[in-house]
Amino acid sequence: MGEVKRINLSFDLGNEKLREAYGIIISKRSAKTAFVTDAVLAYVKNNTPINKQTIKDAFKEAIQEAGVIAVNTVNSKKATDGIPDDVFDIISQIW
Repeated sequence: MGEVKRINLSFDLGNEKLREAYGIIISKRSAKTAFVTDAVLAYVKNNTPINKQTIKDAFKEAIQEAGVIAVNTVNSKKATDGIPDDVFDIISQIW
């Protein structure tokens, strides 16, 4: 038999999200380790991080679809008529 390691987890049952996770894990009775292993591996495999450029592209696309910004494809300048400068200030602070 290989080396066995233990891990101790603490769940603040006052936190709704943690309470729900705790309940799910506890309900698995004797298969807790297998369940947590499968859940962690599935999460890591399927959780694709979103980078800043992806968020910027999605935001730009949403604004274009709303008709607020028109993109000039000839020289890549954006026409921003109708958008208050405050909106751009908020977006700039995010990044």
